Parts: sequence; C-alpha cells; structure tokens
Amino acid sequence: MPLIEPLIFFPQVRNYLPQIEVPMECEDTIRIPPEIISNILYRLPAKSLGRFRCVSKDWLSLISEPQFIKTHQNTRNRSQLIFVSNHRPLYTLPFHHDEAEAVLEPTKILLESHHTDFNLHGSCNGLVLVSAHTFASVHVLVVLNPTTKEFVELPASDYEMINASSEIEIMYGFGYDSLTDDYKVVTISYFHYNYLIPPDDMAIHVYSLRTNTWRRVTDSPYDHSYGRSLPGVLVNGSLHWVAMKDSDHVPVVLAFSLADEKFSELPSPSLHEDVDIMYRNDCKLVVLDGKLAVFMEDEVWLMTEYGVRESWTKILVHGIHEIPMVEPMIFYDNGKFLLVIRDLMLIYDIKERSFCKSGNVSWNMKDLKVRGSYVESLVSPKFI
Repeated sequence: MPLIEPLIFFPQVRNYLPQIEVPMECEDTIRIPPEIISNILYRLPAKSLGRFRCVSKDWLSLISEPQFIKTHQNTRNRSQLIFVSNHRPLYTLPFHHDEAEAVLEPTKILLESHHTDFNLHGSCNGLVLVSAHTFASVHVLVVLNPTTKEFVELPASDYEMINASSEIEIMYGFGYDSLTDDYKVVTISYFHYNYLIPPDDMAIHVYSLRTNTWRRVTDSPYDHSYGRSLPGVLVNGSLHWVAMKDSDHVPVVLAFSLADEKFSELPSPSLHEDVDIMYRNDCKLVVLDGKLAVFMEDEVWLMTEYGVRESWTKILVHGIHEIPMVEPMIFYDNGKFLLVIRDLMLIYDIKERSFCKSGNVSWNMKDLKVRGSYVESLVSPKFI
C-alpha cells in the first residue's frame, strides 16, 4: 500500500496541501510523491505523528526512522515548560512569546507507571531526566519523553550506597553524546561528614542509555559543594556547573565533555577591574538560544562564542526590580526572554529593553512549580 492515501483524511495534513486540487470523487486514488509527504509530516506536531503511526505499516516505518526523527525535530522545534509538584504527576505547558497573553492551563502527563514525587534534572532532544519515588518509596531515576509517554527506569548506581553516618549530596546532568550516538546521565556525588569541612571525594558516575550501564570515571578535582546543587547546563556537547577550584579557592565555570568524559574550565565574565561575577551567590548558569549564559538579578551575561572570554555580552533586564521575584526560571524565544515566576509569565523584549507581555498560568495546586523546559520530539529513550 502506498503512503499517500491517508494524507487527505487528516485536517492537520490537508492544511499543508492548499496547492493540490483534490476532486472529491478521486480522493481515494490521489498520488503524492513520497518526498512531499515527508516534508509535510516534518511540520506536524509530534503528538499527531504518534497517532499517525497507526495509519499503515509504511507510515509506521517512515515515522520511526532515526533520520526522520532528527529532521522532524530540527523542523518542528516547539518548546514546552515542565512543572513538578509534591506527590503528583508532571505537568507541561507550551511556551512561545506570542502565547503569553491569556490564562494558560498546564496539562497533566499521564504515565502508565508507578512513579510519583518527580524532580527535573535536565532535558535534551525531547527527553527529560527526572528523579522520582515508587509507591514503595524507593528513589529511582527515569528518562522520559513527555510527548510520546515512553520512559525507562535506570538501574541503581554505586552512588546510592549511602553511609548511615553521613549525608550524600548528588548533582545530576543529562545530555547527548553525538560521537557515540548515546544519551548519558552524569552524577556528581559526595558525602558530607561535617558541613564546615569540604568533602574529600567528588565521585563522578556516567550512565549510558545505549548500554544501560553505569561507570565510575575519574573523580573530580574540584569542590562541587560550593554554591547550590543545580543540574548541569547542556551546551556544546558538555554539561556545565559552577564549582570551587581547591588550589586557590576561586569559583570557576566547569564543562564536563560527554564525549571524552573530562572536565575543563571556561573563562568567566568580569564585572569591573577583573572582579569575577562567579563570586556572587545569586548567579545561575542557564542556556539561552543554545548559548551558555549567567543570570543574576537584573542582568544576563551571554557567551556569544563558546569558550571565548571576550565574547561575554552583558544584557540588562530593565524594570525587573519592580516585579516581586522568587527565583525565576528564564528561557529564550526569538529575541525575547521568558521569565516564569510562580503563576506569572513575563516576556522581555531584548531589543526594546522592556517587558512587552505577561500572562497568568492557572492551576489549582499551590505547590506546582516550573522546573525547566523540553522540546517536543519523537526520540525514544528505549535503546535496547
């Protein structure tokens, strides 16, 4: 059976065919070149394509091809905010600077699983890394595609062997290694015997989604107990954290390469007279438009050329002091910043240097909090 016939029966598809005249009596026999079909399907939402897999074996084969999935992701790059809540499912909400005008309602992610109490630790190519608890109160890590609802539960790692006389701290990172075509989870774990004394060992474990195995790699020579235990920020094939350099007690921006699984230091932006902004405890690493950035109070420092100190560019966020802030999440969309603060979404136009729009996010649960974003995709977490 050719791929063509089902196209005309879906409104989502017919919208992309205005130039093709389809006589009503011939709709069941029309033929469209396969390359046109692919170009149309590339532009459809991932959720729609998930349903279209059931149309025919040919469509199932086409939509499941790795190259189709990659091209679709690059063509249809739609982002979603992801919310977490205590003892409840995950929630999502599409975000775009043109959509922050009305009251928006997050959508519940319904999973056929026994997980609850989620916490987000990163996203990449439509997959998200979350920690959760089973109904038996067992802590687990899960890699999930919120669009297709596919997920895998990761096996336990050595870092979970907790000494009763100490308290373990864990930082997570998640990203894609293009060299091996593999998704990796990175954990930095250490024991606190006394919070006044820096930890002795910073253990680094790497999980491969392709092989479903954990490995312990060389321990980190940096003190990751400095600052807040935030997830790694994925930029340029590396996960980034702020840590303290033990030799001279200077905060540095670290990049952990997912390809060679080693740390390197990146130059930090300077305020004035070579004062390093990483000494400020309100700074936070973020990714904006695929670039590494530092967000703090009323300004954003953007590294426009990766790894080049001189490329750090300062962007002032005018008027932000007039808004009650509770650690906002910041995102980038087409020349505008999107700041999410509790149930308020604010759009800041970089060129106009002002807030141009705002919208309310409606929900009934007080503990619902934005924790990050992901891009809709058909990427499957199930390698094996």
